Amino acid sequence: MLNASLSRDQRKYPRHRVFKEAKIVSSAFKGAINVTIRDLSVGGARIDIPPFVDIPEEFDLLVISENLLYPAAARWSGGISLGIEFVGEPNHPKVLEFSKPLS
Repeated sequence: MLNASLSRDQRKYPRHRVFKEAKIVSSAFKGAINVTIRDLSVGGARIDIPPFVDIPEEFDLLVISENLLYPAAARWSGGISLGIEFVGEPNHPKVLEFSKPLS
């Protein structure tokens, strides 16, 4: 029989199961890495990442449905799952304005 104290969730914040599209954005590489958020809390998330991809220790997580960038840090990994901690306040991505139309 499992001890009740061992089976309780010890996280700081309650997590919620989600299925959200996101992208890892970092100055460490060009472009973005497509990921899926599986669990989400106020303090962080568990995301699915592509296999055999090096993820930087710190990056921004762009949550597509919210159009918000969350500063994040990788805390653990296992297989295709990565646990991240949000290390700052989310913000809206900056969009650069063009000085002239593209032709």
